[in-house]
Amino acid sequence: MFKRLKFASFALAGVLAATGLTAATASPAAAAQTCPWPYVCFLDSNENILTMYKDVGWQTTSAKTRTARWVTNARHDDCAYLEFGTGFIDQIHPGQTFGLGAGVVAINITSGCP
Repeated sequence: MFKRLKFASFALAGVLAATGLTAATASPAAAAQTCPWPYVCFLDSNENILTMYKDVGWQTTSAKTRTARWVTNARHDDCAYLEFGTGFIDQIHPGQTFGLGAGVVAINITSGCP
């Protein structure tokens, strides 16, 4: 049993590293409370807002955004797609917050969420 648990931990760490995401280490709820509607916010490890995006469509992110440790989507109905330097693209739903392990090089805020 302990070998399976240990393997699962390593497998999860590998998946997170490959996708550019990290496991939550701080309070995502606190991060979400700091980002005002209608923005997608990128925050540092202390949950201070670094950058905020609200325009629909693909946008190249700033160097400051690429240092962010958290992303939160304060929009009510709209998803955002995050493109990482590796080419991996992930989706963040309305009200969702998660930790980042790699820099986001572009963001696409959509009108609505599939």
